[in-house]
Amino acid sequence: MKRLQTLRAAGGMWLFVLSAPAGCSAWANAAPGASPSGGAVLVELFTSQGCSSCPAADALIADLPRLGFGRDRVVPLTFHVDYWDDLGWKDPFASPAFTTRQRRYTRAGVLLTPAGDHGISGAYTPQMVVGGTVHFSGARRDVAVAEIQRAAAMPAPVILLAEATSDGDHALVTARLLPAKTVGAAALGPAREAGQAVATASKDPALLTVALAMRSARTRVTRGENGGETLNEAAIVRVLSDPVPIDSGTDTPIRVSLAKPSDLAWKDVELAAFVQSATSLRVLAARAVTITPR
Repeated sequence: MKRLQTLRAAGGMWLFVLSAPAGCSAWANAAPGASPSGGAVLVELFTSQGCSSCPAADALIADLPRLGFGRDRVVPLTFHVDYWDDLGWKDPFASPAFTTRQRRYTRAGVLLTPAGDHGISGAYTPQMVVGGTVHFSGARRDVAVAEIQRAAAMPAPVILLAEATSDGDHALVTARLLPAKTVGAAALGPAREAGQAVATASKDPALLTVALAMRSARTRVTRGENGGETLNEAAIVRVLSDPVPIDSGTDTPIRVSLAKPSDLAWKDVELAAFVQSATSLRVLAARAVTITPR
């Protein structure tokens, strides 16, 4: 397990946001493959090709479907941080924006371990975050499976509907948030009760984020801790939108457009959308989003 206390500042991202009129035809039918429920469990992995502890965690992400956690149940996103890039190997998928996302969790101090304490302070790799509430080493496969199952059993406070179309090198994601039954803090389990209040539209703003990920990659590493190894990775985030306010109390959908990197074909892309509390950072809803060509 590797950690770093001082992180670099984030860079820019590709994003624009549009407001769609109420009654938009996108909501005549739910997105293909989407069921009107709370969605899936968001699993984030902060990783680096320069970290020798990370391949086991990356392998777990790739194995999730085989373990019974398809994209309808679990939405995995691997964020390659950039603070390893000066230590022997420059990760081609690393971004300061992903380091900034990890640093946001660290600074907020909201993550707890499965045991209910804060655990390691500061950023480290491979850090796995489940549902925006619990963290641990992503190499701990049994812990990861148990935490995913625990998160899946929690009632969803909101329902996220989303669909996407591709047009040239852009994906346009249309999302809408629907209210659901309020969840009490006790439903979060003993490891989450401290400081993990449930967000509501009136008390805690919700933020929508969309990620464009590469389905899989195989990289030959020639230097650094993994020098001489060929790494197999999955769900590699390439573009991450800025968080956009979204409200379950309005009928107006939100549209987010992401630019596909030129080295990726659409067949190698998967999209994910998730809604997160602006203060507690708890993930309120997440889902994989099917892309329909225009």
